[in-house]
Amino acid sequence: MRSIQPWDLKPALTELRLNTISKAFLEVYYGVQEVLSTEDDCNYGRGALTFSRSRQRLINMALSGDFSWLKIVNPAMDVTLEIEGIPFRFFRDDHESPKKKGFWRRNDSDQLFAADDETPVIFRFIVEKAVQEDDEPEIYFIGYNAQEIPVFEWRYGQFPIMHSVDDVNTNPVKIGPAPVELPRTETEEKDAGDRK
Repeated sequence: MRSIQPWDLKPALTELRLNTISKAFLEVYYGVQEVLSTEDDCNYGRGALTFSRSRQRLINMALSGDFSWLKIVNPAMDVTLEIEGIPFRFFRDDHESPKKKGFWRRNDSDQLFAADDETPVIFRFIVEKAVQEDDEPEIYFIGYNAQEIPVFEWRYGQFPIMHSVDDVNTNPVKIGPAPVELPRTETEEKDAGDRK
């Protein structure tokens, strides 16, 4: 997969919009973790509530009118929304090898045909469970072509790596040592004040 951003192929998929939806997923995740943290709670219960609350959060966002670019097109359990006409769904799964039932299933609102293999037709947010308890879950937005091959992969919070586009080497910039000033003691502060 080549390094390409979602907005390079679909301008409606701006980073701000993807961040807005990703933040909503994280807020729901942490809210559920906080509420379901007793010895009577289990991962199944947390997972079910996280899905349910994420679904409802996205529906509420679409209906609020605060996000003119977000529209709900299927409010059923396989909730589908659109970002300016680009349909997407969300899953809690492994972004490299999704296995959830229904992940590849397309409904009436999905874009079913593409002109070539470089055009994404299936769009999925994937909330990947943290490996360590202290880690944050990772959120991906991936566009797949009709053969279910990723065309682009965007990860929330990932900073792009800059690459040179020509053969020109830049000269290194010399940076001197940082100026350091030791804090004065109370006695030194008093002496400095007395001298004024």
